[in-house]
Amino acid sequence: MQPIKLMKFWRQFTVLVQRNLRLILNDKLTMASLILQAPFMVLVIKMVVDPDCFTSNLINIGSRTALFIISAMAAFMGTLNSYREICKEREIILREASVGVSLLAVVLSKAFVLLLIEDVQAAILTFGFVRIVNIPQNHLLLDTDVEIFVSILLMLVASSAIGLLISAIFKSGESAILVVLVLMIGQVVFSGIMFTLTGVAARIAAVVVCRWGMGALGASTDLNSRLAWLKQGFDSPMYDATVANLMHSWQMMGLITVVCLTAAWLVLQISFNRRKA
Repeated sequence: MQPIKLMKFWRQFTVLVQRNLRLILNDKLTMASLILQAPFMVLVIKMVVDPDCFTSNLINIGSRTALFIISAMAAFMGTLNSYREICKEREIILREASVGVSLLAVVLSKAFVLLLIEDVQAAILTFGFVRIVNIPQNHLLLDTDVEIFVSILLMLVASSAIGLLISAIFKSGESAILVVLVLMIGQVVFSGIMFTLTGVAARIAAVVVCRWGMGALGASTDLNSRLAWLKQGFDSPMYDATVANLMHSWQMMGLITVVCLTAAWLVLQISFNRRKA
């Protein structure tokens, strides 16, 4: 990208970020839902998770359940944060593109504002989770609590990127919500927690955020050592407490984010080109 074009892109990106922030701050209902989501999820964790599921001498399956709950929550929240962000402004976005506004800047500005929000959401979820549940400190790469924060943030970001792609594809939030609900079911089914995945199911699971979030959290908390006694096939090598497992799960969530944001931009570009034709 040439310097002049880069400066133009940066100006557009900055203006769009400021506008998106104003829209969120001025929409009291949206702002309230974004603020209250994470505390509500922490309350749910407090009600259903055994605080000693990782540390009790009576090792039980609750440790896996606790990680699954926080992973599913993060995956759901990220998608719900973003699935309307583009479709609700679709006509405005395409009209502005006709006078030179970069569609890539539009997508990235949406993703950046969501990132700011999700930083706070991830911090609340992490703080609540580690305060409620006695988490073993393994310190694979960073402090274990920091690793959990990074994993939850990446789940939120990757899921919101999927939501932005859905929002770019559909013309209204009403039609997009049906796909969001299907994806939420998929997050549960293909997470690898409820069923052993093989064949096509295993390939689908490779793009499921909840699965990689579980992998990252499982590695950080050494989940396999908690499940070893079960010998029921639920424990997976991806939950072994290794830096390689943790980094691979983080990288996969990062890859999902980049692919979905790129796809959202391309979908908008195709829509714009069709409108011009």
